[in-house]
Amino acid sequence: MINEIFKVSLKSIISVSILFVLTKIMGKKQISQLTLFDYVVGISIGSISSELAIDDSISYIQGITGMIIYAIFPILLSIISLRSYLGRRILDGVPTILIQNGQINEGGLKKTKMNINDLLEECRLKDVFDIGDIEFAILETSGNLSIQLKSMNNPLTPKDLNTKTDYKGLCVNLIIDGKILDSHLKSIGKSNKWLKKQLHNKGIENISDVLLAYIDSSEKVNIYLKNVNIPTTPIL
Repeated sequence: MINEIFKVSLKSIISVSILFVLTKIMGKKQISQLTLFDYVVGISIGSISSELAIDDSISYIQGITGMIIYAIFPILLSIISLRSYLGRRILDGVPTILIQNGQINEGGLKKTKMNINDLLEECRLKDVFDIGDIEFAILETSGNLSIQLKSMNNPLTPKDLNTKTDYKGLCVNLIIDGKILDSHLKSIGKSNKWLKKQLHNKGIENISDVLLAYIDSSEKVNIYLKNVNIPTTPIL
C-alpha cells in the first residue's frame, strides 16, 4: 500500500513538473489567447500527464515523450506565425466583422457559425445593450468580440454636449512585418508609389524596416519600426 502511494506520488510530481515546464515553454498565449488548436493541445497534454501519474501501464518514457510531442506542435506553429504573415493568416485565421458601419453582417455571422442571439449576448457581455450604439463589432481569432461604439455613444460622449463629431472608421493595415498589403492599398484607392512616398516623408527608405503601418479614417499614416528598443518600467 505504501509502495503504491509512493509510486503514484512520485509519478504525479514528475508529470506536474514536466507539465509546468512545457506550459512555460509554450508561452502565455496557451492561457490568455487560446485558439481551438491550443485548447485541444492543452487538454491532451493534461490528459497524458494525469494518465502518467495513475496508470501503471504507461511508462515514464511513454508519458514524457507524448507530452513533449504534443507541446512541440504549438511551438513550431508559433514560430511559423511569427516569421510569416501568410502563415499567420492560415494558422491563426483572420478576424471576422459582424457589424460594419452600424449594419449587421449576416455573412460574417454565417462564417463564424453564430446566430443573432449569440451576437446580442456577446454585446451584452461587453456592456452594450443597444446594438444600435455599435459602429463595428469584430470577432477576433481568439474568439473574443471587439466593439467600437459610434462616436456619439462613447463614454462622456459629445452627444451629451450636443457637439457634432466626425465619422471614425476602421484603421487599414498597409504594411505588416515588412510586407506591403497590396489588396489593402487597393481597397482604399492608394498605390505602392503613394505608400513609399509616405515612408520617405518620415525618413524611411527600406520597407523591410517597418513592423506595422496603417492608415486611420482621417487618412493619417501611422508607422512602427522593427527592432525599436523601448525601455519598459517594471510595473506589471
